[in-house]
Amino acid sequence: MTKSKVIGSVSVYFHGDNLDPASVTQFLGVNPEAQWKAGEERSLASGATARARTGMWTLSAALSNYDVSEALNRLVNALGRNFPGVLSLPGIESGYADIFVCISRDMSDAGYTVKLHNTDIASVSDAGLDIQLTVSVDED
Repeated sequence: MTKSKVIGSVSVYFHGDNLDPASVTQFLGVNPEAQWKAGEERSLASGATARARTGMWTLSAALSNYDVSEALNRLVNALGRNFPGVLSLPGIESGYADIFVCISRDMSDAGYTVKLHNTDIASVSDAGLDIQLTVSVDED
């Protein structure tokens, strides 16, 4: 894998039946990668359309190397100084940080370790978000 290849992502997600994506954008001062209100019709990757059951706002940082902590720090910095208070916004019912990493079969044979620095974990925790981690093994 080359350093320019995207091998995963670090993202934050906010959900809520009454979530107003524009208010999240205004509060954080950053535009999301994707957003919608509950009931909005949106296009799926398959080309079909679906009506959103709940509102959603998300922002991601791509992983082009295996330094997950650096990507998480970059994402938190992009979310700005208001990030710790984001869950206080009306309409947000839940939020979490999502870490997705794709590794090669060779890397998985030896075991794979994801290192997150305490300060990076604390910045997500201070905002009241849990962290979920998914490691996928690329069979190619």
